[in-house]
Amino acid sequence: MGRKDYIADVADVSSKNLPSIVSVAKGGEDGEVHICYAPPDRDPFNITIMSTDVFSYPSENGYYISTDDSVDLPAGVDGALELIQQSSMGTRIQELLSAISGNLDRHFSMGTRDNPVGLDSDTDIEMGEGEDSENEDENEIFPGYPGYTSNEESSDGETKQDLSPEAAGRLNRRIRADLRAIKRNGLRVGVLDGAKADSVSSLISISTKVDKLGLSEEAIQAWDLEPQQYIILLVRYRGRYQSFEDIISEAAANLNVDYRIGVGKKYKPTLAEALAAFTDSKINDPNFSNAQDSGKQSQAGFSSLFISSSLNEFVNQSLITLVKIRNSVGVGWAGAKSWYNEKQSRMGGPDAAPSESVCNQDALDNQKSLPDMLSCDHFTDHGDEQVSFPLVAAQFTLRYLVRCTEYCLVCHDRIEGDFEALKPYVCNKPLCLYQYMSLGFGPSVEHEILTQPYVVDLLTSFCYAGAMNQRLREYPTGMALLVPQVTIKTSRDGNNGRYYPPNPQDSTSSTVHPKTLTSAMEVKFDAGRQEIIFDGRKYDKSPVKKGDWVVVSTIDRTPTHHRVEDTIQYPCVTLSKEATAFQNPDTNTNVHTPATTPPPQNTIPAYVVSYSENFDDLDPVSKAEIIVDLLKTLPSLKEMRTYLLGQSRSAEPRLRSWNDRISPAALGILRWIVASNRSCIVQVDKCPDQDDTDATMAKIRLDQRIAHIGSSYVQFRFAQGSPDKEQRFLNALKAQQANLNTAYPTIFAWHGSKLENWHSIIRSGLDYKDTLNGRAYGHGVYHARDQNVSLGYSAHGSGIWQGSSLKIASAMSLNEIVNCPTQFASYTPYYVVQHIDWIQCRYLLVQVSAGTGDNDYARDTTASVNENRQDDISQDPQYRATSTLNKTIGIPSCAITTSKRFRDDKDKVLQAKTKLAKLPNILKRKHSQSSGAAPLMDVSDSDEMDDIAFFLSDSETGGSSQSKSLQTPLTDFVPGSLDHSTLPMLDEPSYATPMATKALQRNLKEVLAIQKKTPLHELGWYLDEKLVNNMYQWIVELHSFDPSLPLAKDMKASEVTSIVLEIRFGKDYPHSPPFVRVIRPRFLPFSVGGGGHVTAGGAMCMELLTNSGWSAVSSIESVLLQVRMAMMNLEPKPARLEGKGTINRQYDYQVGEAIEAYKRACLQHGWQIPSDFGQFALTPSAYGTSRGS
Repeated sequence: MGRKDYIADVADVSSKNLPSIVSVAKGGEDGEVHICYAPPDRDPFNITIMSTDVFSYPSENGYYISTDDSVDLPAGVDGALELIQQSSMGTRIQELLSAISGNLDRHFSMGTRDNPVGLDSDTDIEMGEGEDSENEDENEIFPGYPGYTSNEESSDGETKQDLSPEAAGRLNRRIRADLRAIKRNGLRVGVLDGAKADSVSSLISISTKVDKLGLSEEAIQAWDLEPQQYIILLVRYRGRYQSFEDIISEAAANLNVDYRIGVGKKYKPTLAEALAAFTDSKINDPNFSNAQDSGKQSQAGFSSLFISSSLNEFVNQSLITLVKIRNSVGVGWAGAKSWYNEKQSRMGGPDAAPSESVCNQDALDNQKSLPDMLSCDHFTDHGDEQVSFPLVAAQFTLRYLVRCTEYCLVCHDRIEGDFEALKPYVCNKPLCLYQYMSLGFGPSVEHEILTQPYVVDLLTSFCYAGAMNQRLREYPTGMALLVPQVTIKTSRDGNNGRYYPPNPQDSTSSTVHPKTLTSAMEVKFDAGRQEIIFDGRKYDKSPVKKGDWVVVSTIDRTPTHHRVEDTIQYPCVTLSKEATAFQNPDTNTNVHTPATTPPPQNTIPAYVVSYSENFDDLDPVSKAEIIVDLLKTLPSLKEMRTYLLGQSRSAEPRLRSWNDRISPAALGILRWIVASNRSCIVQVDKCPDQDDTDATMAKIRLDQRIAHIGSSYVQFRFAQGSPDKEQRFLNALKAQQANLNTAYPTIFAWHGSKLENWHSIIRSGLDYKDTLNGRAYGHGVYHARDQNVSLGYSAHGSGIWQGSSLKIASAMSLNEIVNCPTQFASYTPYYVVQHIDWIQCRYLLVQVSAGTGDNDYARDTTASVNENRQDDISQDPQYRATSTLNKTIGIPSCAITTSKRFRDDKDKVLQAKTKLAKLPNILKRKHSQSSGAAPLMDVSDSDEMDDIAFFLSDSETGGSSQSKSLQTPLTDFVPGSLDHSTLPMLDEPSYATPMATKALQRNLKEVLAIQKKTPLHELGWYLDEKLVNNMYQWIVELHSFDPSLPLAKDMKASEVTSIVLEIRFGKDYPHSPPFVRVIRPRFLPFSVGGGGHVTAGGAMCMELLTNSGWSAVSSIESVLLQVRMAMMNLEPKPARLEGKGTINRQYDYQVGEAIEAYKRACLQHGWQIPSDFGQFALTPSAYGTSRGS
């Protein structure tokens, strides 16, 4: 996308007929378009559209929309166009013109608020009609932005009319106070929509960086987060803003407040991204996300966390209830949840005091350490202030997120146990386990495929091999999976089972399972047309319906799985293309490719079996065979990931929407495979067919690989085993603590096993229930120090899942074992460990067939990791593990997360007895970041101007703009008192362009309008319209600074009431930034203790005012506000005047010294100087001397 697409779209729309648009023509400037709009019964007028960034069209491009100032347009037209302009970011030119046409047509047909009918109509109006009959879609500016309504143009008059000015003022003050409380508590606030007394809806974001949550590096990696990302809570009020008191007094069911938790690269998403989070879809525009980077938009804006589904459900359903309980009962969050559970179980009366167990929950909760930012409880620590409900919601959500591993993902009750998992799971209640597996509260399989495709590949391949060889110990029962009824062939030849009554003449040697099939239906099958024809005499109506899944079997054809697409022409039923991905299990990736022309109609006898049998009712042999067959119907992992990436451009990626390719049963099996794996497995090695870009996106930690391992293996690390297994391993270490060598509490050894055993091993751990290879040295789990020994026991097994990219041939693990060899059943020549709780898998090494078709990869025995790392753990010299390269392996310290507290290394790296031992394992407090409550005006450079303005403004009266303008200015600044004869006034430059001139005219009109309706002391800047003789030069005064600032004190002592700025604009404006400099007074230079972002030459030192930081959509109001904020900033040093407040004659800064200082600042910081900046130096009298002041 870019300029070529923009030009093509303009050419395309020029040839089309749009309602009320007479013509569309390309303008003289790049990105400029002129349209002629003809309203009903009025003269046409011209509208000019200017693209703000044609090279980023359409995703990051917006528009300036203006009309000819010489034409007297009806009232409200400019406002309607301005509203469209504000919402134009990311839209294509066709959609923009449709929005202009539709909104102006509606405007002219319905009139304005001041003139509800025709703009010059004298027609009488019957009151009480029409207002409620408006289609709510008419409130939408662009159809792709669901739920977007302009507060100013809303037809919902009730919210605005039932508030008196006094009540509106109180509500405005309360909103601002609530959001300022969030800021003071160290969180970031973004106002996305509304947040005013007259707003019909409001949407705010509350966020904090991941690295401020105190999460350990292991947790950040396991949760697929990055330290610089933001955890974002969106709070939406579907109606007027509700204060804490409103929340408490109103029934929870009547409160229209919604929440969404997610992650983003910025502290707040765009309005469109936030609204999409509440509609479970993105903007209904395939170009909303850049086609070249499908994941970029969601990563930068707002995307789901790995537990968003569970957390969103909990916060939306329970938060207000828990707040009410806390307010009435006087307990903490844990106590409120426990109290709620008691009332649900009808324990105690409605007015009963909290039980001892409720109080114990709070006591237990308070024992757990949290980062300083989350340890505060605004609910009880608000002091004399009123309670801020958004802050309460944010603290609750973030506290739960950080501690999510302590709670059940479904019922959200605390899970008992000393061991703390890296990822949350469910408690032992059967209903919770069912919902975890079936209702999407577990890990999102889509998220795992997108972020860890090779881990999903690994898990699916293990399950397939286990099912193929009847080695599964557990099955996905309780999920209500509907599968086809099948007569099973128990041979392991890899062929699909038969889905029709066996032919008596079939002389196959395979044993047929005795179960009788009763649901097979005789049909005629047309493979070319993908149709089945029922016998209408036998079946009065279609026995299958649209959306059902069926299996079609013939005598001489492999059974195929299809979705029923249409039954309207019954007895002829249309099917989808077959879902069986591979013709022959022995081939690698022979995906079916449809013929270019359909074959001639040729029906053959067949049997059809529908997916109508409950999986739970099958016997274990049938369950395993069904799992094999369903996994065969899945697309490959690459295909599924490609589909999800493409889908993410226009909707939340969901495999269930690929309903003509993946059956619900197959998807259920895949979800079970991912969700039932409670171990946290991460890829730490690059796979053979994985390109560098994909490896970078997957954030593979190559530094966590085992060193000195042959490159024929791909390594995966168990960042943590299953929580219950880790708990037992921890208990074993505790029990043997007196017998442990504190320098080497554990040892490492290899274990090899056939491929079909690993599905169960990674879920329940190693055991010795089955004797597969003899037990010459006793009963136990066999391990070897030499990898070559274990290699013989990980012999190639049968059953490679065809959808795999890895094509795993064999697997072995590196295990951590409690270092008490003398207590083993045997420890020479092999370790035979009879205590299964003494063993924990730490690494999994899989030998792969070349996914790229190059089998040399599997035979390559060169070392892949040979570096001698400093942070590798020390192995017990008596029991060192070696690799096939006959070298001692290097094991990263990250492998001993559980046993590290028992290890006493020489360099004391782990520091188990420090203060940090009091923190949960998942938390690692960063004391250097801990601070008290953040100051209110701790505004980051990345804060957007509308948010800064929200917190800086004291305009809370709720009255009209007229009443504000009549108030007495609370400042010593006197507007219009500046002597223009002392200023370096310029004539209009020769480089002036129509584009820049028109943009500046519009900007000047906007700035003067804001200045007119805002009290002087609140605005903080002043532009004298009389001094604007040249659109390319503005003189602006900054005034009314906080009296406590050193700058304000210096100004008062020097009898200076304003900082005089000159703003110059170049020929490329608004695509290039303005040049902003101080004229007077002179500031103390930074080199001698000054600050305020003012250079020694008077130019402003701000990235915003360079090409590196400038945006074409920035407004002059935002520039003035940010310049004023920079001067008020006390870090690193406060701004001071030269002489620090003494009354002496000062000379103005000259333009020449400002230009040179600006260039020096850009070079020092690496900022890009605008290409048209040199023209400022060529402006007549640019280096002239202005008078002293």
